[in-house]
Amino acid sequence: MLSLQDRILAAVSGGADSVCLAVVLNELGYDVAIAHVNHGLRGVASDDDAAFVAGLAQSLGLKSFTRRVLLVGGNIEATGRDARKDFFDELSAQYGFTKVATGHTRNDRVETFLLNLLRGAGSTGLAALPPVSGKIIRPLIEVTREEIEEYLVGRNQTFRTDSSNFSLEFARNRIRHVVIPKLLSEFNPNLVETLSRTAEILEDEEAWTRTIAEEWLNLNGTNDERGFVIPVQPLRHAATAMVRRVARSALQKAGSELRDVTFEQIESIRMLLADGKSGKFVEIPGGTEVAREFDSLVFRQKLAAHSEYEYMLKIPGSVHIPELGKVFKAEIVRTEGRQTPEQRVFVDADSIGPYVRIRNWKPGDYYKPVGLPAGKLKKLFQRARIPRSHRSSWPVVVADSTIIWVASFPVSREFAPRGHSQKIVAIEAVQI
Repeated sequence: MLSLQDRILAAVSGGADSVCLAVVLNELGYDVAIAHVNHGLRGVASDDDAAFVAGLAQSLGLKSFTRRVLLVGGNIEATGRDARKDFFDELSAQYGFTKVATGHTRNDRVETFLLNLLRGAGSTGLAALPPVSGKIIRPLIEVTREEIEEYLVGRNQTFRTDSSNFSLEFARNRIRHVVIPKLLSEFNPNLVETLSRTAEILEDEEAWTRTIAEEWLNLNGTNDERGFVIPVQPLRHAATAMVRRVARSALQKAGSELRDVTFEQIESIRMLLADGKSGKFVEIPGGTEVAREFDSLVFRQKLAAHSEYEYMLKIPGSVHIPELGKVFKAEIVRTEGRQTPEQRVFVDADSIGPYVRIRNWKPGDYYKPVGLPAGKLKKLFQRARIPRSHRSSWPVVVADSTIIWVASFPVSREFAPRGHSQKIVAIEAVQI
């Protein structure tokens, strides 16, 4: 959890748990500083907490940092958590703190276990508050709240008591003051130790299954321009628990924090593995989505809606199309050269005017490419296995309303050079 080389930022609210944390880390000789966030939710009492923490830091000879934040509307608990995380991340980056220590106790772990159980969490939620989670450490996670208060009283160390901790308006307080005492008295007097041990068992199993999922993703997953991509076929034959775990890990690789991701959404991702789901997608809270694209699942940030575009390309000339990050060029050549449909095609100059237009694909576009059956461009996209998410911005070169060329396909039969063509135009797309 810690080495003497670590620089520790201790999150201190002023309550017994966090005060004990700061005192113990300091006594053990670690390089520690104190950080306090004043949420201002209790007026003068919040300011008194901040003053107390500053005084504690001074008495211990520790550097302290305080930030006052304004929490307005919405989920106050989540907003406060985000504000604390941002503050601690900024301090860690600026001052080189390698660990952020919190004062969570065994009681906190059991309360979180029960809260998550009642909300319907899986093993990830039940393996709550592990001793180490990245840079976050919880040195007091095996100590009870009663033991901490006894320790502080024995040292004549004062601490603050947050009056809101007794309000039954909050779910955690109802768990702490109503549910747990009832379970202790009527079911198991050793409930805190028992459920803490259960959480530890789940934590170990959680770490094991997470490792297996990561190994699977390292073998099968890839990052490309679409996002984080995993193949459908091998996942179809995996155990249900494995599919769920892989889905959650892949979401994280795509940038999701997994906050507010529900069981139903994970199941919807599993359903994308079935036949006939290509083109379907599942939206995930936080701006992530999962799309089935032919034989792949693509985990990505939600795509912005494609805006329509249309540009004129003079012959000869060039035009930059920022929506594509490409430049289209047209030049007059004497004879056909090397034709690569993805980048460069040749057109009978007499069949077009002094310019062509380049626009995005529109439903209903009809195309007659050389060497391929004529038909709706949508069908050609499907046969070429071009993902639906790419189609709406796909570049189409037209003369009047007739398609000359669609990038990645051959030139239209109507505009292909013939033996009697007096002048030939080369149209080329260049990535920039």
